[in-house]
Amino acid sequence: MKTIAIVGPFDTKGTEYLYAKELIESLQLNTYTIHTGVFKSTFKPDISNEEVAQAAGEDIKVLAQRKDIELTTEVLSKGMKNLIPQLYEQGKFNGIIFFAGPIETSSVASAMKALPIDVPKLMISTVASKNTPQYVGESDIIMMPTIVDVEEFNFTSTKIAVFTIAKMVKFENN
Repeated sequence: MKTIAIVGPFDTKGTEYLYAKELIESLQLNTYTIHTGVFKSTFKPDISNEEVAQAAGEDIKVLAQRKDIELTTEVLSKGMKNLIPQLYEQGKFNGIIFFAGPIETSSVASAMKALPIDVPKLMISTVASKNTPQYVGESDIIMMPTIVDVEEFNFTSTKIAVFTIAKMVKFENN
């Protein structure tokens, strides 16, 4: 069975990501969750934020204590850029999806760009309706606007995104 990696801050958007995970699994696809938030996830991810920070040579607990959002974002971005391509090469997932606002978008975009061109990549972000070259550059990342932030009261964007990535993954390399 094919697998979709779900990447995001499960500390602040846990309800929304858990909904996406359950929806993907209801479509007969596996999920592989990667927590990119600063604090404890609201559900048990496959890859913790501690592992993401370690992939950048840092400790998430130390970063959380510093309360420096710029530094933390930079470290988690570096960790994801190192870790996500490795996980893909290990066969952990076939496609990747991400939901969030501008800060998280910039940090996950670099990791998505590090994946091979033919890997399905879908980024749902509030910045998708703006100037996006700094996020997608010359890549095959598909960016979808949320119109409003992804939240438990806006599951419409989540459903559309999940059905989109599910189709992309189910029909990849066919």
